This record gives sequence, C-alpha cells and structure tokens, in this order.
Amino acid sequence: MTYAVKEMFYTLQGEGAHAGTPAVFVRLAGCNLWSGREADRERDAAKGTCARWCDTDFRGTDGAHGGRCTASDLARTAVSLWPAPSGVRTAVLTGGEPTLQLDAPLVDALVDVGFRVHVETNGTGHVPSGVHWVTVSPKPPAAPRLQRYDEVKAVLCDGHNVEQWAHLAPLCYLQPLWSADDATRSENLQRCIRYVMEHPHWRLSLQTHKMIGLP
Repeated sequence: MTYAVKEMFYTLQGEGAHAGTPAVFVRLAGCNLWSGREADRERDAAKGTCARWCDTDFRGTDGAHGGRCTASDLARTAVSLWPAPSGVRTAVLTGGEPTLQLDAPLVDALVDVGFRVHVETNGTGHVPSGVHWVTVSPKPPAAPRLQRYDEVKAVLCDGHNVEQWAHLAPLCYLQPLWSADDATRSENLQRCIRYVMEHPHWRLSLQTHKMIGLP
C-alpha cells in the first residue's frame, strides 16, 4: 500500500499536552468532512464545522517531502528529518483526517525506526492499535466514535456544548476560535479563559506554533 502525503516537517508541537515538544509532523492528504476548497466551505460546514475555520492545506501531495510513498519510505523520510541520531523520536500523524489512510503497517514502520506515534483525529475513523497518543478534536455534527483517546481538544464556538465531549479522554483542552482579526481573536481568547476558569476540568490550549511563527 502507498500513502498520499501532503507534507512532512520537523517542528514543535503547538497544542495540548505535548505543546513545546519537538516532533516530525506527517500530514496525510484528504479529509472526510470537507474538501479543502474555498468554494465548498459553506456546503461542507453541514458535515463538520471545521470547514468554517480550517486554514490547513491538506489537498494533494505537493508539499515538502510530500508524495505517494510506502510505509518504509515514509519512515525513512521521518528519520531523515529528525536531527538527533538517537533517543526517543515523536511522529505526529495529522491531516486533513489521518485515519482515512492510517493503518497498522504504517504505525509499525514508524515504531520500528524508533518513533513514538501520535495521532490527531476528528474521531470519525478507526485508530489502529500501537499508537502511543491519540488526540481527538470533535467537529460537530460529525460524532466521534467510542475508542481510546488520551486527550480531547475542543474549539469553543457558538452553539457547541463542549461538555458533551468531556468524557472522551482523561485530559480536556479548550481552544479559542482562531481569527485573523486581532480584536475578534482577543475576544475569543478571553471567552475561552472565562469558560476554563468556570469549568476547571478543562485546560486552556493555545496555538503556540502560530504565535511563534512555526508551521
């Protein structure tokens, strides 16, 4: 089997429990909730609210280190991006929606070359065994399936009852809705802070990679 990879890059994890830690990000192409085309935002918002705000390019295989590759080829590229010759490595499988392609052979190939495998998913697909850390980011009205998650990362939006997802994982992170407008972004952040302080089973998560200019 070959995998459609949009891009691979080495950076710092920007969100959640592992924020600030180095990782190789493997962005798999495709998403089941929206096409990634600007013209389809309104249409696809009925499938998942991510279409309203998503600014990630997951279409095609034309990014850095992108292409169609086997599991072993992908693992070798991941190793080449990691700067240290030894020690624990982390690979974050993301998208789009990575579970459209992610399977046991890909997980095993990364583990065999020394990676801990993390997955960021909307929860609608199956996460194979062997994954070390699973982050679920629900995108209503698409409902996440019941399976093992280590953290839930929700965006605080109008009309969303985030408490419906608090049972999904032992760690619950709440993020403000990102906006390119400074005033709106500040308002969304303050709203999120207030919610977390009033509901202390949640933790505040910020997109620190955007703040410091990393991918």
